[in-house]
Amino acid sequence: MMGVRTVRDTRTDTPDLPIAHRITHDGWVLDYDNEATHYDRTRGGVPRAAAAAAALSSMLPPRSLVLDLAVGTGIVAIELAVLGHHVVGIDLSGGMLRHAARRLPGRVARADATALPLPDGSIDTVTAVWLLHLLTDAEPVLTEVARVLRPGGLFLTTADKVAAARLADKAVPEDRPHTDTCAQLTALGARHQLHLAAAASFIGHGQGRAGGADPHYPVLGFRRAG
Repeated sequence: MMGVRTVRDTRTDTPDLPIAHRITHDGWVLDYDNEATHYDRTRGGVPRAAAAAAALSSMLPPRSLVLDLAVGTGIVAIELAVLGHHVVGIDLSGGMLRHAARRLPGRVARADATALPLPDGSIDTVTAVWLLHLLTDAEPVLTEVARVLRPGGLFLTTADKVAAARLADKAVPEDRPHTDTCAQLTALGARHQLHLAAAASFIGHGQGRAGGADPHYPVLGFRRAG
């Protein structure tokens, strides 16, 4: 993942996990190791995760094998598993992975979404929920996704997070970068033989302003050509 710094963790018996996982946007910094302890509670919890998983599943064949990029605490991945899919996840944050490992024992690992440790054309489905909007450039991730997907494989990703939040009258800084718009991702995808093939949306439960409506978040489905 772009903008990420990793440091050897000497506090636990898992020294291969990073203790620093920071995303930076022009002075806005989020440390996901620190966020991990309260991430689910402040991000809509199971209702939002279940809604996201249902939107993803609506575009998947039954019982799909899914690689989830930036799996985080595993809260969306486990909801996909409840819907009958087999999910494995990667992340760079040790704090996040420790939570994910409890939900998906033996099915999560540390890896970089811009350098996936997988052979070309080896994966049927890749998902990315709340990843691309954090990056200054989504193309390195899409490049790797296109590489590891088999011809005809699917890449499903959330999109237009800032626009969805603003439509729900949620305060968003005016200078927040837009790196996950539908137009941007469609153009980048086409450059790497990932063609828009489906779309869905879900309600971001608990993410609206007090007394306001919750946002509806788009999910785009790209199919690998070839």
